[in-house]
Amino acid sequence: MFSSTTVKYFSNKRKPGKTKAFFICLLIAAFLWLAHTLNTVYTYTLRLPVTFKNIPLNKKPLIELPDEIFADVKASGLKLSLILLSKPYPVLEVDFNKLKSVNRNQTYILSSSQLDFKKILNFETQIKHVSPDTLYFSEKTGFQKLVPVKIPLFIKCREGYGFKKPVINPNFITIWGDTTVIASIDTIYTQPLTLNNLSQNVSSDITFIRPDNGVYTSVNGAHVTIEVSRLIEHSMMVPVYDASNSPLRQVNIYPPQVQVRFTSLQSAFSDADTALFKARIDSRKINARTKKCPVHLQVIPSNVTIMDIDPPEVEILILKK
Repeated sequence: MFSSTTVKYFSNKRKPGKTKAFFICLLIAAFLWLAHTLNTVYTYTLRLPVTFKNIPLNKKPLIELPDEIFADVKASGLKLSLILLSKPYPVLEVDFNKLKSVNRNQTYILSSSQLDFKKILNFETQIKHVSPDTLYFSEKTGFQKLVPVKIPLFIKCREGYGFKKPVINPNFITIWGDTTVIASIDTIYTQPLTLNNLSQNVSSDITFIRPDNGVYTSVNGAHVTIEVSRLIEHSMMVPVYDASNSPLRQVNIYPPQVQVRFTSLQSAFSDADTALFKARIDSRKINARTKKCPVHLQVIPSNVTIMDIDPPEVEILILKK
């Protein structure tokens, strides 16, 4: 049999203290509140960076196109928390070719069905509203002109590497503006691009430098692609011919061939290019003392760099017919 003292001891042992019970209740309440919060649906306004492509030609925006848009997102607390944790957000691309237009393509509507918010937010969400939701354009007035695009390039490759001619896209663009301003513009330049120690291909988007605030361009910039490859050294024998080609005399050349050493990009030269080399002399400019003429390469492929010609001069013997 247990005494009353023993029963009282076990009774007190099993009951938690008031402070401990309070914190247990507080934790349960916090858990229930968190569960309720994460399952409750909220509407939150997100600020998203944006870029535009395929901007309408022959039109100008009534106000400058925004760098950011605001999107009212409706989602559960849990999903909204995960979205907010994924900052900074990728840039949202707006393609005018996919937007609904009215008033003869002077008004464009931004709607969630035409913008890929899922790619940016990584979740399927309900977009209640987008701000701005409308972009307004007007007809561009004034003189228009097609001009070439030029990119100031400063390129230096790593030793043993070279590059092909840069490919610029677009090569030409249309500009609009006041007649007196447009008439003086013959080229549109981009921001300069400086590249050092290159050993691999480069692809870059570069914005235009507007020559005047009243000048508008059909696109905002150009894309340049530069193919970089290793340089390979080659050597070949090239026949020498006389450029004067007079029917009244016979010109004998010794040696009849010269060795040409050159470098080319590994990916830009083929055996068929060797047929493009043409070496010549002009027997009318013979050195009277040495009886020699310098050798010149009249035709060479565009994708090679000549290192040397051996010998640089040849002897000639002229016989009258």
